[in-house]
Amino acid sequence: MRGIAGKVTLITGGIRGIGKGIARRFVEEGAQVIVTGSKDVENARKTVEELSKLGKIESYMADLSDAGAIDKMIDDVVKKYGRIDILINNAGIQIREWATEFKVEDFDKVLGVNLRAYYLAARAAARYMKKQGGGSIVCISSGNSERYTTRRSAYNISKAAVNGLVGTLGVEWGRFNIRINGVAPGYVMTDMVQKGIDEGIIDVDNIMLVIPMKRFLQPEEIASSVCFLASDEASGITGQVLFTDGGWSRAGLPEQRDI
Repeated sequence: MRGIAGKVTLITGGIRGIGKGIARRFVEEGAQVIVTGSKDVENARKTVEELSKLGKIESYMADLSDAGAIDKMIDDVVKKYGRIDILINNAGIQIREWATEFKVEDFDKVLGVNLRAYYLAARAAARYMKKQGGGSIVCISSGNSERYTTRRSAYNISKAAVNGLVGTLGVEWGRFNIRINGVAPGYVMTDMVQKGIDEGIIDVDNIMLVIPMKRFLQPEEIASSVCFLASDEASGITGQVLFTDGGWSRAGLPEQRDI
């Protein structure tokens, strides 16, 4: 992709799953990548060790529920590299419970990581991007921002709000050459999803009824969408959310795998 090589790129939650897939792609494209985690130092070390064979990557541990820690994270990146070119807001959490039973503190926790941290990191980065003449931000939304599923109320609400964040800040920051877009993944085969399948929590047959492509996506497919929107190839695109979901967001009635 044009405009990725050499760019200082911060990826929150980049040490596992979709985030790790995104990190791999940006390292392969020649970016200087910083991946964040909160407490999983060992997994961060393993990710950096693995991906450093492909290019430039390091880890940074930060508590994204702490506004001060988020500002410090962005400040530290700029202090070390002199700029921040690309921010990927990817870190997210999920808590499953009926809305009637959902604890207020859990609701606040989900929105704190999935929405508040995105807003705080984006504006912290934008302050520097404005001074340096521009930059690109990509926020990871979800198919659940439009296709709602039960016992995920806080998650669904947080991701719908991410779409609003992307549109709002895209309009506000476009004049400063700061682009902000979103990618909304559908069902992606990660270690966590595979664990859910193995434990019987995830019903694959049920999921396939609503996915036109009749398969799980791979992390690298999400990474391609993120890389495109962050790159100069998408220089005229801002405030948009790209649904990379195998057609799930456009499906009508559920359908069998073969009709």
